[in-house]
Amino acid sequence: MDKRIKEIFKFYGEKSQKGQIIQELAELVVALTKNDVENIHEEIADVEIMLEQLKLFKNIDVKKIEEYREFKLNRQMKRIESLKSKEFSNVGFN
Repeated sequence: MDKRIKEIFKFYGEKSQKGQIIQELAELVVALTKNDVENIHEEIADVEIMLEQLKLFKNIDVKKIEEYREFKLNRQMKRIESLKSKEFSNVGFN
């Protein structure tokens, strides 16, 4: 993790940064809604920075995040494979 992210988190604290991440997520939603590509880039950067800070919160288990991430990625890949096989089976060779 970038040491600047830790320094920012340490300076502002958990309570302040919790509010900040909510604000940054809302700004990303607005940019996406408006399809403002340049602003989307900026807001993704803000959200990524805040997500890194969120991992510094005292009750956040980074290992658990990674476990959920792997589970969800694997689950989605299984769904895709299932849909692909259904598409293939619907092709019909009559």
